[in-house]
Amino acid sequence: MEYDVKKISHKIKNKKRTKKIIKFIILISLIFLFIVNLMLTIEEKTHIFGIYMFNIVSESMEPTFYKDDLAIVKSYYYEELQKGDIITFKQDDRIISHRISKIVKNKNEKQFITKGDNNKVEDIESVNTQDIFGKVVYVIPKIGKIVNYIQNVTGFINIFILIVIICILANFRENVINNRKIKRKKYEIKKLRDNYKVEE
Repeated sequence: MEYDVKKISHKIKNKKRTKKIIKFIILISLIFLFIVNLMLTIEEKTHIFGIYMFNIVSESMEPTFYKDDLAIVKSYYYEELQKGDIITFKQDDRIISHRISKIVKNKNEKQFITKGDNNKVEDIESVNTQDIFGKVVYVIPKIGKIVNYIQNVTGFINIFILIVIICILANFRENVINNRKIKRKKYEIKKLRDNYKVEE
């Protein structure tokens, strides 16, 4: 069997590049999940540069977003909030994300009347400015399920075992590739030696 050294080298480079990209994607994904998990676990007021993350726990905003989606919430000046904006706020020890349907003033203080897109009536209680975390700027579908799973002890152990298995398999594959490289190198050396003897 003949080996084309240039083709082999090109394949090896492409495989190395692909491997680096996959490792980078996995690393970024794990870092992202770690940050999200940390922000949701430590305390509800945890944020990074004014960005909060909250699990959606009800169907009240369907079809705009769904239960188990992850809401990315950015803190805003209350003067900037307008009718139609979706805000996340605390009410009776619950974290709610609903749309502003009205803005009213009560004793010179701004208050917000909210309503879930899937609800027929407005929320009974108005929202005070001090209870607002911010405005929902982006929603990541179904990530909340993964985060909830990781926060569970069994889920955390399963994810840890999965990462260990992936690392072992990656290491095994790397050993197989290295053995192939050694065999190819031996073949190339033998070929050079044979050519040298023929020339003599």
